[in-house]
Amino acid sequence: MNGKSIMTSRLVFSLTILIALLATSLAGLSQDVHPWTPVELSFKAGADLKTPYIDGLPDGGEPYLKAVFKHESGETITLPGFWDGGSDWKVRFAPAKPGAWRYVTQSPDELLNGQTGEIVCSAWSDEQIDDNPTRRGFIHVNEKEPRPGRYFIYADGTPFLWIGDTWWNWTKRGIPLERFQTLADDRASKGFTVGQLFFAGLGWGKQSSMLNEDFTQPDVDHIHEVEAMIRYANQKGITVWVHGWWGGAHLKDHVGAEAIRRWTRYMVARLAAYNVIWVLAGEYNLDNYGGLGLDFWEDLGAMIAKEDPYDRAISAHPTPPGWGGGEGAPQWSTADVMHDESWLSYNQSQVGHGKWRNEMIPSVVSEAYAKQPAKPIVVTEPWYEFIKGNPTAEEIRFGAWSAMCSGAAGHSYGGGHVWKAHVPEAPAGKDSWPMEMGFETNTLDYPGARSIGYMAKFLKSIDWWELEPHPELVIDNSSRYCMAKPGLRYVAFLRWGGAVKLDLTGAPEISQLRYQWIDLGEEKIASEGTVQGGGVRAFHPPQDYPGIPGVKDYVLYVYP
Repeated sequence: MNGKSIMTSRLVFSLTILIALLATSLAGLSQDVHPWTPVELSFKAGADLKTPYIDGLPDGGEPYLKAVFKHESGETITLPGFWDGGSDWKVRFAPAKPGAWRYVTQSPDELLNGQTGEIVCSAWSDEQIDDNPTRRGFIHVNEKEPRPGRYFIYADGTPFLWIGDTWWNWTKRGIPLERFQTLADDRASKGFTVGQLFFAGLGWGKQSSMLNEDFTQPDVDHIHEVEAMIRYANQKGITVWVHGWWGGAHLKDHVGAEAIRRWTRYMVARLAAYNVIWVLAGEYNLDNYGGLGLDFWEDLGAMIAKEDPYDRAISAHPTPPGWGGGEGAPQWSTADVMHDESWLSYNQSQVGHGKWRNEMIPSVVSEAYAKQPAKPIVVTEPWYEFIKGNPTAEEIRFGAWSAMCSGAAGHSYGGGHVWKAHVPEAPAGKDSWPMEMGFETNTLDYPGARSIGYMAKFLKSIDWWELEPHPELVIDNSSRYCMAKPGLRYVAFLRWGGAVKLDLTGAPEISQLRYQWIDLGEEKIASEGTVQGGGVRAFHPPQDYPGIPGVKDYVLYVYP
């Protein structure tokens, strides 16, 4: 081919790409582009890279493709692109505010470099935001009054109550999107706000890993399937908690630090425009930090913070003491070892499974809550409701309510077929964990799951974010779990019911407060009345022993 033919061929190819890019831009303009919704820009590379996944985000180097977005106000945001198979490259952008955003790409590739366009973003209506809270933006830690550092907010400042569900292995192959949609629909209807999901280069075996065996090549088709799940969860108002690795022995030798960094950068680039929360790894400290050392994981957290221009929440999921593989670097929460890391937005705890571990929740939360500077604490793996009645719904409620009354910013749940993704299309193998292997029972509707939903409904009906732990206000009852804004609002969790005294001296004596006895098992207000402030007041539950032979757990709610 002569020089003129080469120039003509390049011109035709460039025009083809330009037309495709213009079509992408026009398609974006014709859609309803709103704040905090993903806008995907697609490009075709000219160069034929031998290892585009590796070259696209070279370890410690600049992205092969990035795009600079500039708002009409002058605000700019730079996002890395990512390889999406073949010659396909993409950039995903979530506009943070209404208005016109112009972009320009940068790349050593002639066809990827210098591409420009405009995205026009219009505001959501109040009704649309109410319909889906993820439209309020990504999740951050509240740094303003009241109670800075104690709870999460959406980008618009609205308090975010963490009610999580462990979706761990739903990214394994073979699960149809329709099956996941059933899960997300149910959890959204129950009031869950977080789904804890693998986005794993290395997960629980080959079926849930997105990289090949030597960690040099992603399975792009499978990644697309998982991203469809994340998009759907966001559309249902659920923020997705994601991590790129599961801990284990010999990560240093079997995987290597560079491969872990590369996949983590790739995950951040791919999911940058979705409503997600970053997690370094699942059980990152397993087998003494996988041989990589604590410093490696702390550096990885700092890298994520640097890579993510939206500055959303970051933490790590730990393995607890007394757990197989956890003895080399035991920790009840990340507050034990990395609380002072500037990139660590909040602390996570896994108390693990079993009654004695469940009993650890209030003390673990209280100890993390006492750390300074203030950071939110969430138990992201409590005792699961493995099968109906194991544990009982009362134990699930104890974990959740005792955590909240001890200062937690929310709580996670796990159970049934969900935690292990045991579904007809991709059944999980039987192991030592109790699990209902048949599919006759809808385990989405286990009693504990309904109880978590009921807690979410109650808390969302009040200004929960204003309440602080006040166990000292509970008198003459062994269940000293109370969160309050003294003088105004009190929520006391009474594990076994019973008579109780509350110190209401913070409320003026002339004030008349209302109270409700909320039966958590029956999920209803069992009785209500009024009480005077200004002193210690006695309360008696609607039912108690010996009037009933068993026990009931209640919330005593006192409010203006």
